[in-house]
Amino acid sequence: MELVGVMDQRGTSQEEASVSWRRQVWPEPLPRNLSEDAPELVRSLFTDASKAENAGSYRLAGVGYRAAVEEICKDQGATKYKLYDKITELAERGLPQDVVDAMHAARVVGNDSIHQNLEYAAAEIADLAKLIEEAALTLYVQPAERRRMAQARTARSEAARASK
Repeated sequence: MELVGVMDQRGTSQEEASVSWRRQVWPEPLPRNLSEDAPELVRSLFTDASKAENAGSYRLAGVGYRAAVEEICKDQGATKYKLYDKITELAERGLPQDVVDAMHAARVVGNDSIHQNLEYAAAEIADLAKLIEEAALTLYVQPAERRRMAQARTARSEAARASK
């Protein structure tokens, strides 16, 4: 940010902020994506929020990331009405505390963005996206990887028995 000195009508010196920014237009930044192991609607909401983030619309990105978290809660079987209660319900079922904390962070940012008209900084929104990616890793990717590895072991064992 560059500060420029100006004089007001009374001749008093004031500081006026002049903001300059730069936007990458080509190649267009790719949106963030969640693993194919996450449900389609969760991935779609997350990608849409990322597109808003890439466009510099951080309030909209905050709301979108909150929507992705709410959909994760629904997918995980939460039945309460308010998102806070849905996250708490999942925590009571044994959801890891780091995932609970990430979901609450997204809830707060989304609520602040829509109800308080608060725009978080780019780095804060990027951090929020990373927290949601980590939650998806814990809830969807790692369990899917474990299932695939168990199926591969079973198939290898059965193939070895069949060949003898």
